[in-house]
Amino acid sequence: MNTTCSPSTCTPATSGVTESLRKPLYKINGTAEAYEVRVEMPGVPKSSVKLDFEESILTVRGERSTAVPEGLKALHRELSPVGYLLRLRLNTPVNEEQMTAKLEDGVLTLRLPLKEVAKPRQIPVL
Repeated sequence: MNTTCSPSTCTPATSGVTESLRKPLYKINGTAEAYEVRVEMPGVPKSSVKLDFEESILTVRGERSTAVPEGLKALHRELSPVGYLLRLRLNTPVNEEQMTAKLEDGVLTLRLPLKEVAKPRQIPVL
């Protein structure tokens, strides 16, 4: 599912998301300096997280595998493999070169600094 974000709101947008992928739980916080996006991706290793940013659309992908370690046999399984896909359309220009991402305890945290032109500013009245 796509989401269109502004400094104060996020609303669903249309897109062709494959049925076999899940939209992860996420939240977006922001300041006058940057957006912070937190995406829950339990069981997804860093090596399978893919991030793309193109034409103001941030795409987050990840995959959780349930492969059985070599030498063992699966006896019972409640976890299933899952692919995550999240697309966010950012209405405010962000500084692509200064974006950061960190995956810790199943939560991906993205910091998206806003470009100078997008930051709010005070206009003095003369």
